[in-house]
Amino acid sequence: MPRAVVDMGKTDKFDLKSCPGGFVVLRRMSYGEKLQRQTMSTEASLRGEGRNQQMSLHMMNHRVTVFEFSHCIVEHNLEDENGQQLKFGDEQDVFRLDPRVGDEIAGHIDDMNNFEDTDEAKNSNSGSGLQ
Repeated sequence: MPRAVVDMGKTDKFDLKSCPGGFVVLRRMSYGEKLQRQTMSTEASLRGEGRNQQMSLHMMNHRVTVFEFSHCIVEHNLEDENGQQLKFGDEQDVFRLDPRVGDEIAGHIDDMNNFEDTDEAKNSNSGSGLQ
């Protein structure tokens, strides 16, 4: 029978162009983790009005990013200015990243977890009316 669960031990290593010599090893999220991430990101739109809603949306984006970094990064060699390894479960360490480094890591996490963007998914949907 075909295996339908994510292999939590399967990882991919990415050398960072934005941080020469730096790397991250990432794992794919499980479907449950993707649902949890989606819930976190949509939760904010149900709360507040006007300015309060905007603030809530920004806070949720922060929570989602910390969630992704803490769940998907299984190994890295990135340090702070004192030579201490960054802890991506710690919101402060995530927010102290150089934006180019943070954006590059986030892009790799997105690429690993967006099945819809893969060639296989596009090919399997061709001719079916699904896009």
